Amino acid sequence: MRAACLSVSIPCELVVNVDNPHEAGAWVNEAGFVVPVFSANLHEARGYNRAARLARGKYLVVWQDDQIPPRTGTWMLQMIRLFQTYPRLGILGMNTYRICRQKESTNRQGNPGWNPDPRTGITWTYVHFTDFAPMAILASVFWELGGLEEGFSRPGECGITGDWELCARAWVAGWQVGHFSWDGRKGDPVAHGGTHTSVGALACWNRQMDVGGGSFTKRYIHPVFVQDMCERVWAHNMLTFTLRSPDRCPYGEQSRGWANCTAPPEENRAAFAAQMQIHLPTENRQSEAGWDIGR
Repeated sequence: MRAACLSVSIPCELVVNVDNPHEAGAWVNEAGFVVPVFSANLHEARGYNRAARLARGKYLVVWQDDQIPPRTGTWMLQMIRLFQTYPRLGILGMNTYRICRQKESTNRQGNPGWNPDPRTGITWTYVHFTDFAPMAILASVFWELGGLEEGFSRPGECGITGDWELCARAWVAGWQVGHFSWDGRKGDPVAHGGTHTSVGALACWNRQMDVGGGSFTKRYIHPVFVQDMCERVWAHNMLTFTLRSPDRCPYGEQSRGWANCTAPPEENRAAFAAQMQIHLPTENRQSEAGWDIGR
């Protein structure tokens, strides 16, 4: 991570949530770039919140220790450019995502099919929810929203659904959630995370999935409410992106036949945006001629 930051001259700090007490001796010897936070097995939601309280940067990037970043930091420059270009973009996922949680049975990976955004030259998308990790969020937005929900899990347990719950709160509070993919990140072949081990699977993916998922569903998953959120994500995508190919519509695939990629004509864009309470940028955009109807 240090090499990636240096490669693009971005000042960074690595705030490490030291969950395992037996690792304290190794981390205490690190200094400067690394800021260890000793959490004594508080684990995910509480550990992330504690680490975020000590972070000094404008952007928080949640990164898990079983992932190895590329040695170049181009993705950081792209991340910052998106946040700066879209001031209401509060969360930017870089792992898996859904553009509408209730209409998709599995998470998506990679680019959804849009051309690069004409304002930034970056291929990305608005999404309903996005997963840890990596996940970037403006530090100011993280604390405006109250950080991660700690009431869905006990100390020492994983924080399943905490990422989606944070995304839901962001949309409700008037912020936007996006996702962009980049190459070069890989799993650590030596130090695997503990969530998917036989020891962690029962507690995390069975019991905690039931508790966290049930609490999340009661709080946010009402048909009318979810439909409104999904339509808002769809509207943002229609007003921002053009399709790379007519058969690449992420809404109109045969297996996901619940929407399409029909953008409003140029003369109706302003009225449509006003109806959806979406602020259009004032600067010039590229032509809308590239839009195709999804099938």
